[in-house]
Amino acid sequence: MTEARPKCLSIHADYQCRHSGVCCRSGWDIPFDAGEVTAVRALHLGGGGVLLEPVGEGPALAAREANGSCSFFDDETHLCAIHAAGGHDALPLTCRMFPRVVLHDPRGTFISLSHFCPTAATLLFEQTGPVTIVDAPAALAQDGVLDGLDAQDTWPPLLRDGVLTDLDSYARWETLAIDLLTRPARTARRSLAALTDVTAVIASWKPGRDMLIDIVERAFRDASEPPSTEVTVHDAAVQRWLAARLFASWIAYQGRGLETIVRYLAMCLNAFERELRQCADPLEAIRRSDYHLVHESSSQRLAMMCDENRVP
Repeated sequence: MTEARPKCLSIHADYQCRHSGVCCRSGWDIPFDAGEVTAVRALHLGGGGVLLEPVGEGPALAAREANGSCSFFDDETHLCAIHAAGGHDALPLTCRMFPRVVLHDPRGTFISLSHFCPTAATLLFEQTGPVTIVDAPAALAQDGVLDGLDAQDTWPPLLRDGVLTDLDSYARWETLAIDLLTRPARTARRSLAALTDVTAVIASWKPGRDMLIDIVERAFRDASEPPSTEVTVHDAAVQRWLAARLFASWIAYQGRGLETIVRYLAMCLNAFERELRQCADPLEAIRRSDYHLVHESSSQRLAMMCDENRVP
């Protein structure tokens, strides 16, 4: 049997690193396992970067410059010494993964992106047309190890406390939710409100005559969400961003139901609106939001906050 290709959103399918260097200058620890250390040393980079020896049971780390940049990063060329000498496959796993956010579950592998990466953020504003789930191209899937949340041996996501979805119904909810969130001529806030209402109906399902997947189809078909009159020039990009935060969601396996995911999207939108008020730049507001939500927060902790209905 042929293994299914990893999936991504159509808005991310064209992603290619444009060497902005943001990931290399963020001051993050970049770990190297033993095999990666051996591979880097075999490149004989000379002065192009420094590896710090492991402390105790910890991994080796890339040394950082005083400004927080990775010591292997060249500020002038925006290129990595390891990448330049050994290619993409020579990079440590942490670097190869960025900005990918990956979920593995019994359906397969799903790849979203962090829009803290300026290239990924730009895609939200460049893309047009419907947002769909597609096969991830090789450049995005990397045809190798994709590190992420491994939910392959767990139960399907919860519908609500004490009730599971089935994988087909969850997949259909995810697909239709992405479509509803990204319909044109709507504000992101109105689109999210429509998804909130639809999901509340679905979450109330009880086993009986109707199959859950039929309720999912009917709830979305019956959704009434007229076009908005106050749409801004950036609403479409924000709608796509919310779809990206829903797709390949770790929260689906860490929270207590579909409504937890929707509350997480409300948390995302609230964060965006706060950042937008501060910087007045929609792209930068999305970048800042993903920095905090994806990189600086525990998704499990965010799921718990949403379950407790504490959405800042």
